[in-house]
Order: sequence, then C-alpha cells, then structure tokens
Amino acid sequence: MLKTSILSAAAFGVAMALAPTGVSAATVMKIGFATINDGQHKSADWIAKEVMKRTNGSIDVKVYPAAQLGKIPRQIEGVLFGTQEAFISPPGFFKGLNPAFAAPDAPGLFNSFAHQTKTMNHPSVREKFLNLATAKGVTGVYIAAAGVSAMAMRDPVRKLSDVKGKKIRVLASPIEVAIMRSLGAAGTPMAYSEVLPAIQRRVLDGASSAITVMGPSKFYTAAKYITPTAFTYIPTAMWTNAKWLAKLSEKERSILLQVGKEVATIANKWSEDDTAIWEKKWGEEGGEVIRLDEAERKAALDKLRPMGDEIFLKDPKVAPMYKLIKAAAKETM
Repeated sequence: MLKTSILSAAAFGVAMALAPTGVSAATVMKIGFATINDGQHKSADWIAKEVMKRTNGSIDVKVYPAAQLGKIPRQIEGVLFGTQEAFISPPGFFKGLNPAFAAPDAPGLFNSFAHQTKTMNHPSVREKFLNLATAKGVTGVYIAAAGVSAMAMRDPVRKLSDVKGKKIRVLASPIEVAIMRSLGAAGTPMAYSEVLPAIQRRVLDGASSAITVMGPSKFYTAAKYITPTAFTYIPTAMWTNAKWLAKLSEKERSILLQVGKEVATIANKWSEDDTAIWEKKWGEEGGEVIRLDEAERKAALDKLRPMGDEIFLKDPKVAPMYKLIKAAAKETM
C-alpha cells in the first residue's frame, strides 16, 4: 500500500511538471551600445522601462552600455546573427548592409537637432530608412538626432586651418572621410572603444563626434580642446534582429514599434540638453571649448554643403534615399 502511494505521488509530480502552467517564459531583449550616460543610454533605459511595463514583463529588456556586449562590429554581427536582439548606433555603421544608411551624413543637410529628428521621422522617410536592411536581417525601431559634430583634439583648433595634417577619427561614413580630407586632415574610421586609447598613445590627434558622446567617455583627459563645428548632425537608431522582431506576438511587436516612435522626440530633447550640459562640464573638467569664428565656420560649411549632391547623387544605391531626406529636410525646415 505504501509502495502504491509512493508511485502515485511520483506519477502526480511528473504530471504536474509536464502540465502547462499558463505562464510562459519572458522573451529576453538585450540592448547594447558603445557609449554610456548619453542620449543613447537614456533612450535604452526608457525603452526598457516602457516595453516591460506595457507588455507586463512578457519582454524582459536588459541594457548593456559601454560596449559590454563587445565592440561595435561584434554587436552588429550579434544583431545580424540573432545572438543580440538590439543595438543602438548611428546608421553609418550599417553602410556595409546598405550604403544608403550614410545619406543623413551630408554636411549642411540639417540646421538643428529638431530639424534632423523631424526629417528622419517624416512619413516619406522613416519607414523606408529604418527598413533599408530588413531583407538582410536588421530592422530599425527608432531614429533621432544624437549629437552635433565637434572635434576633440590634443592641440587646440582655433581656426579650421589648425586641423591640416592631423589624423582624426570619424564615423564609418564615406562623406565623413571626405569632409576631413577637404579640411586637409586624415579622417580615420575606428571602433569607438578604441578611440580614447588611440588618442592617449598619439596614434590619433583627435576625434570628430558629438560632445554628448565624448564627454561621458572622458575624452577631455587626452583631448582637452573641443571645437564644435555643426557641419553635420549625427542621428542614432535602435536596430533589431528582423527575425526576432517577426517572432514577437503581434501585440508585443506593436508595443515595441510604438515605443520606438514615442522615444524619438524625447531622445532629441535629451541630446539637446546634454550638449549644453557637456559644453559647460567640459570646461569644469579642465578642458576648453573653443568657438570658431562664425563667418569662417559658415564659409567652410558653404563649401562642404555641395558634397552631399556630389557624392550621394552619383551613387545609385544612395541617391533615392538621399533625395527623400533632402526633400523632407526642405519641407521641415
């Protein structure tokens, strides 16, 4: 009798273990990026909070700043292969999947953070741009202005001729390299996590990026002089593995995409505010913010502005998207 009871209890335990509980495991969403304590980081945290709240935890979002999931190329591979669900970065890093991702990098295309964010979220642009690489496995969820171009340098740049002969890190975009070449400098694409050590070792003379990116990463410790140029505005976007996105339930996917739409204007405001904060803090940390003579800056921008047409209109893979963005930029100005 005792033996029968033990067997019955065991059978009941097995049955209970195999029976559906009605509670399914949450879908994990890892969001990685190379920076820290900037608009990208704040956006990731906001997305994580909103997605988990609105899905009642059915999507469990984890945020990994400061290249914790690897350098930029590794994280791009992670999203492509599905080992990482999401990655936040400027679109230019994905130009290997589609050269049209470089289209927003044209100098003089935008005149403010808000102008870029409105343009890239224009109905004629947004979905087409965020889906430029969907067929290759990567889909964008949000896009917003993240920063405005500035040069952090070991030696001061008080006039643009001071950059001649310098080796300066730029984004992985052909037009960024061309801008530096036109100024007489060598534009050098490099993984973000390697830039500060390269400046410290004098492999680089400086970097062209946004102060909102370089400030939190303490670039002022090696490149104390920063010169805002506003030649370009730098967008950032969150890229997801397209197959992972498609496997979400319709409700989960619609929540994530809606959160992506909502975060754009919030992220834009963070980037604007952080730029002002970091221009003040850069000086407080022992660096110096140098303002170019505005007439010189505008004259240089007038010379650089035609680059967009000269480079992108000649490239059939970029021209259609560039034309859409340029038309939307004119409409939203």
